[in-house]
Amino acid sequence: MKKYFASIFILTFSLTTLLAQKDETLIGKTGLKFSGLWGGSNIGLAGFDGENHGMFGGFFGLEFSKSLLLGFGGSSGSESTTYNGNYRKYDIDYGGFLIGYSYQSYKVVHPRVSFLIGSGTLKVKDEPEDNIFVVQPSAGIEVNLFRWFRMGLEGGYRFVSNTNLPKPNDGDASAPFAQLSLRFGWSWGKE
Repeated sequence: MKKYFASIFILTFSLTTLLAQKDETLIGKTGLKFSGLWGGSNIGLAGFDGENHGMFGGFFGLEFSKSLLLGFGGSSGSESTTYNGNYRKYDIDYGGFLIGYSYQSYKVVHPRVSFLIGSGTLKVKDEPEDNIFVVQPSAGIEVNLFRWFRMGLEGGYRFVSNTNLPKPNDGDASAPFAQLSLRFGWSWGKE
């Protein structure tokens, strides 16, 4: 399973370099240039144990070459369901490293992909919390409303592993999601 997640990460990173129009290096005149700071919040819907629940999160990152965002992000949510006739409340919280790429971000509407990898906790009411590992790729569109404010709509899939509970298990916590992203910040320099 971890090899699968590593493959997705390598593929996402490789795509950002394939879209370059000239040779770039990490160090030097043609390398990645620090071009902005962005942060914001996510509001969305995700599946959990076959039902939908609200997710809330945030992120902060450094922008390079007006298209690559490297930073940290996370989400949390709660769900109440009935399992074997018993009412159970679940809380899921996770966060980690975030990499995002916006193709032609200077255009009013442009595509955006992101990838979050990290750890978190899964808590079931009246039981000890369980540590989890999360990989969350997503893709969508983003609109530049103002130079300092962008709004995006994206969807993806949350892969959860390492749960040690019989219910919910990895499959119950892994699910598709959709979210609205509000980004605030500033980009400077030339394209």
